[in-house]
Amino acid sequence: MSSKLSSEGCPLCGAYSDTLLSAKLRRGSGQVFLCNSCEHGFLDLKPELDLKEYYGEAYRKEYSNRAQVSETNANEIFSVYHRYQESRLEIIRPFLDEEKSLIDVGCSAGQFIEHVRSEVGLINGIELDKGCCAYVNKELGISCDDNYLPESKFKDNKYDVVCAFQVMEHVPSPASFLKELINASATNGKIYVEVPNLYDPLIKVWNNDAYKNFYYHSAHLHYFTEKSLLEVALAAGVQASKVKFEFTQDYNLLNHLNWINNNTPQEDCHVGLSAVNLKGGAYEISGWLNGELTILNNSYIDRLKALKATSNIMMIISNE
Repeated sequence: MSSKLSSEGCPLCGAYSDTLLSAKLRRGSGQVFLCNSCEHGFLDLKPELDLKEYYGEAYRKEYSNRAQVSETNANEIFSVYHRYQESRLEIIRPFLDEEKSLIDVGCSAGQFIEHVRSEVGLINGIELDKGCCAYVNKELGISCDDNYLPESKFKDNKYDVVCAFQVMEHVPSPASFLKELINASATNGKIYVEVPNLYDPLIKVWNNDAYKNFYYHSAHLHYFTEKSLLEVALAAGVQASKVKFEFTQDYNLLNHLNWINNNTPQEDCHVGLSAVNLKGGAYEISGWLNGELTILNNSYIDRLKALKATSNIMMIISNE
């Protein structure tokens, strides 16, 4: 890919880059560069937005669970994504008990916290999207605030578990955001930060150009790797020994085969996020094939994890 010098330094380490990752975004304008020093991807042309106003009202009109531009709502978000929380639950559940408190910063429509509400003593949410925040308050009965965490009604609370899933890629200063999460964490608490992986398998393994044009978009200011996430943690004052990483894969083999063969997303997220299940046909064959594909899918995901080329990275910080 041809290169053009970034007009700004890396937002994490300040190094300049001439490695262009993408000159085309799924939506919006700008270019995405790679910092060769800390392996961080970043959007060079930052959108001039009031982030609270944008995520409070406009974001869900542009981005939804469907591939095409379409508006979504809190009830639909909850209905779609509530069923796909297993990778997060597998990592976080062992630390939970009824004596613990938990806050989910950027909780969306509450699709994660609804799963664990009965497993902790106190649970709260932060969500700038006003419709989602209202849904969490009224429909789920979980106290949620639509202000930034330091300005919220929970600002003086200390939580045993602080979560932020798919949020840090949206914020101007990841280190400042992480400091806010650390400040909300109780002594001996855990902070779980999940972000999309710059080394997504459809990019790192399959080098799919159509997917690259889908992957990069204007709402994501940052594209993290394990190395650049550690850079954020160190900048926030966290010791490297207190940080660990888990690599998780949400979309399955069928989704990847679709991209590889058709160079296009599926109509919605369900086929890609669900267990492998080819429907129709004689059960003797379809049942056998689904079983074989499930085994292959699990092996495929294990290989991606070993390569650290999964769709997401979970950074876990121990606040000791």
